Amino acid sequence: MKNRKVTLAEPHNGFKSKVLGLASASVLLTVAACSDGLTLEDLNTNLEAGEQINILISPEEDGSFNVSIPGLTGGAQDDGVNATDAVGAMYALTNQHDPSQQISAAADAASEPDRVNQIVAYSRAADGTLTEIGVYDTGGVGENIRNSGANPLASQDPLIVSKDQRFVFAVNAGSESISSFRINEDYSLTPASLNVSTSGQTGAQNPVSLTVFEDVLYVVNTGNFVDANGDELDSLPADRNRTNASIIGFRIGDDGSLTEMPGSEWTSVGANAGSIEFNDTGEHLYITQRRTNEIIHVTLGDDDLPITYSNGSIRVNEIPSITSQPFGTDLYPVDGGSILLVSEGNNGAAGLSALSTYFIEENGALTGISLSSGVEGDPLTTGFTFGCWVEFVETPNGDFAYVSNTPDGVITSYAVGDEGGLTRLESMAGFTGIEGDDTQNGGGVLDAEIAYPFLYQVVNNDGRIAQFEIQADGSLERMIDAEVVNTELFRARMFVGIAGF
Repeated sequence: MKNRKVTLAEPHNGFKSKVLGLASASVLLTVAACSDGLTLEDLNTNLEAGEQINILISPEEDGSFNVSIPGLTGGAQDDGVNATDAVGAMYALTNQHDPSQQISAAADAASEPDRVNQIVAYSRAADGTLTEIGVYDTGGVGENIRNSGANPLASQDPLIVSKDQRFVFAVNAGSESISSFRINEDYSLTPASLNVSTSGQTGAQNPVSLTVFEDVLYVVNTGNFVDANGDELDSLPADRNRTNASIIGFRIGDDGSLTEMPGSEWTSVGANAGSIEFNDTGEHLYITQRRTNEIIHVTLGDDDLPITYSNGSIRVNEIPSITSQPFGTDLYPVDGGSILLVSEGNNGAAGLSALSTYFIEENGALTGISLSSGVEGDPLTTGFTFGCWVEFVETPNGDFAYVSNTPDGVITSYAVGDEGGLTRLESMAGFTGIEGDDTQNGGGVLDAEIAYPFLYQVVNNDGRIAQFEIQADGSLERMIDAEVVNTELFRARMFVGIAGF
């Protein structure tokens, strides 16, 4: 069963407080109403019952703090957070590149500023609306393979925010590099390390997915396309298989800077990877490999480096995926460990994308809980095609997972049980408004992010961020009037990643 506890959502500036209950909090809290559904009486009852209460604290200039509890109504103070006050941030990653040539160095990218990868920063209001506050160059460029479909990166989490909400990290797939930024108090960004090489000693290419645990960041390089002579291709081969892949780790400095960890680079994993994910203790890594239909498990030692056998080879476990093309991942905390959610594209089989869950054992091994088969009639299928991105959220009313189905522009919802069991709720829980000719040139929905009670979905046809409000039953209500479209800044199909809080 899940471990229910009171948790405090810490703001990015590092303020911390242990919340034992409203009456015993160590600071005077001003409670602000956010949405309908939960009264102060309900809140106290839930606390007494050991239920988890998510509390967002935002600092004021006078040294006081405003507190927002999603779902709370009644008893709100007049000086609480207004619906339009900024309570968080969202960051979206572009895939800027020159489609006619490879740009592989920061100097080359700087000579073509309109082709440099960028992060767009938005402040997030209590009512879920986003307001652009800045655009920041990463110093690198995106994937440059032409005709590569809806998402040139073909990965989840090319952009992530650290769990303490202090830093943003992004991949530059065309430059074989990653970049980091510090998050300021107004949610704007300050560069920390730009265009840091991920090629290591082997020259691995195409960093596509990131994961972070405390001061350690790992990236997976999914490899590049080459012909029979080993020469790099500028268009997709028929089998879409890549070579020269790897994982590599970096130490994160107090200022957000990145330093490669010697001995962290391993080339036996990562080809055609969809994502890389830490477990909840930072001792294990999981990499989905789409073309081999495997989830790769790598164990890390006390030095945060992969553990090896006596012959020097990396200690790797290969877990077969029942449904083909394991892609996106997300983590779900439970008593005694965590559960790994894995979305499965099923090689584009119409209507047969799916979602599965695995319990992560103490030694890092994966034990299947709800395993999809990806065949007609399987209740874990999405009912749509290329369901590749998955997001999990805990709410006061239950726990839910959402899978983004790329070409159909549809989000599928699942209820997640206390022990990780899955129940599909709605095949079409959310529709982003793309259909017909919109999908013919590789458009569709890609990465998503949840800042409860809101879900933000990248729609790469038009540089749009579709927005939904998560209802008590897990259903999604589209917020059409609040959607963000950046048609002036970018060419079509530019957003490939989103992250925030």
